[in-house]
Amino acid sequence: VLAAAALVAAAAAAWMAGNADAQAAVGLFFLAGALALVGLLALVRRWLARAATGHILDSLGRLAWRGLAHRPQRAFTVAAIVAVAEFLIVAVSAFSLAPPARPRDRAGPTGGWTTIASFSSPSSVDPSDREALDALGLDAVDRDLLAGAGVARLRASAGDDASCTNLYAASRPVVLGVGPGFVDRGGFRFTGHLPLPADAADPWRLLGRGPDAPIAAILDDATARWALKYGGVGSRFTLPDEEGVAVEFEIVGLLEPGILQGWVIVAERDFERLFPSRSGYSMALVDAGDADPGAVERAVRGAWVDAGVTTEPALGRLRRLSAVQNTFLAAFQALGTLGLLLGTAGVAAVQVQGVLERVGTFGLLAALGFPGRSSRAVVVLETLFMVGLGLAVGAVAGAVTLPAHVAGGRASVPVGWILVTAALSLAVALLAGLAATRAVARLTPREALASRG
Repeated sequence: VLAAAALVAAAAAAWMAGNADAQAAVGLFFLAGALALVGLLALVRRWLARAATGHILDSLGRLAWRGLAHRPQRAFTVAAIVAVAEFLIVAVSAFSLAPPARPRDRAGPTGGWTTIASFSSPSSVDPSDREALDALGLDAVDRDLLAGAGVARLRASAGDDASCTNLYAASRPVVLGVGPGFVDRGGFRFTGHLPLPADAADPWRLLGRGPDAPIAAILDDATARWALKYGGVGSRFTLPDEEGVAVEFEIVGLLEPGILQGWVIVAERDFERLFPSRSGYSMALVDAGDADPGAVERAVRGAWVDAGVTTEPALGRLRRLSAVQNTFLAAFQALGTLGLLLGTAGVAAVQVQGVLERVGTFGLLAALGFPGRSSRAVVVLETLFMVGLGLAVGAVAGAVTLPAHVAGGRASVPVGWILVTAALSLAVALLAGLAATRAVARLTPREALASRG
C-alpha cells in the first residue's frame, strides 16, 4: 500500500511539475524523485521479506538471495542507505551547467550574441553607421564585417557586480539601459513575467512603461532571488539615481541564467532619466551573424580602440559564470561519493556479523560437501545484491528529478558520473564481501556444527 501510494504521488508531482514554471518545476520534480525513492524502497522491503521463497536465480545466486531473508531488515537498511546516497548524487549532479548545445540560439543563455564589448570610457561610436565606419579608418574587410553584424549598444551605470562571481553582497548593482533595437530583437528565455498587453508579444516590451509607474526592470532569475534578494516577478525594490534619491523599480520579467546575470536591465529612456549625465554607451553586444566571430571581434576592437575596449566571447562569459556553480557542485559530488564509498565499505562489518550468526548453516553445508569457495561466493553475492539494489533504486529515483534540468537545454543526464559511482561502489562492495568471507574461510565443519548446539 505504501509503495503504491508513494509511486502514485510521485507521478502526480511529476505531472504538476510539467505544468509549472521553471522554479516550481525543480522543487516538484525533486519531490517526485523523493516519493519515487520511498515507493521503490517499500517494494524492495517487501521483496526482501519474500526472498526465502523466491526462485528468480539458480544455484549460488539463489542461495545468496535466500540468505538475505535471514535478516531482511538488515539487508533493507543497507540497500536504503546506499539508495539515498545514490539518489542525492544523481539529483545534485544534474545541476551542473554545460555549454548550450546551440550557442547561437536567440532563446538560449547567450541570446544569440557572440561577443560582449566593454568600454573603459563611454563611447558614442555607432558601427551600424556607414559614415562613422569610414571615419574610423578601418579597412574594407572590417567595415563589411561590422556592417553585417548585429550590434546593440548598452548604457551602464556605476555599481557593484551582482553576478555569482562576486563573493560579496552587492548593495548597488549595475543598471543597464537597452534601446529599441535590443528590445525589437528580443532573445533569451524568461522564467516568468507580468501579463503582456494585447499589442505585445515579447516580455522585453514590458520595459519603458512611462514616468508615472515604477521603473520596469528585467533581471536574471538567480540574481533577483538570491544575489540581490529582490524576490520574483512583481516584486519592487529601490535603487538610488544619479542624485542619490531612491527610485522604485518593479520586476516585470525574470530570465533564465545567462550572460545578463548580475545586471538590472531597464529601458534606455528610463536610464537617461535616472542618470542624465552619463552620456555615451559603456557596453555593446555583438552578433556576428554568418561571419567568423573571431574576425568580427577583431573588427570590434578596431572600431572602439579609442574607448579602451575589451572584448569577451559570450560563451566565455557563460562558462565563467557557470564555473562557480559547477565548482561547488563538484565539491558536493566528491563528498557525496566519498560518503557512499565509506558507507559501502561498512557493509563488511554487517556481513561479518551475518556470517557469525549463520556459523551453523555454513558448517552444515561444509559437512554435506559444499565447497568452501562456494560458501564464500554466496557471502560476496549477498553483499553485491544489497548494494546493487540500493544503487538501482537510487539511480532510478534520481532520474525522476532530471527533466526539470534537462528541459532547460544546459543540463544533461550525468550518465558518466552515475556509472563511475556505481562501479566504484560495486568494487568496494566486492572488497567488503571478500573481507566478510574470511570469517567463513576460518570455519571447520566440526566447530560450526558444534556451534549449532
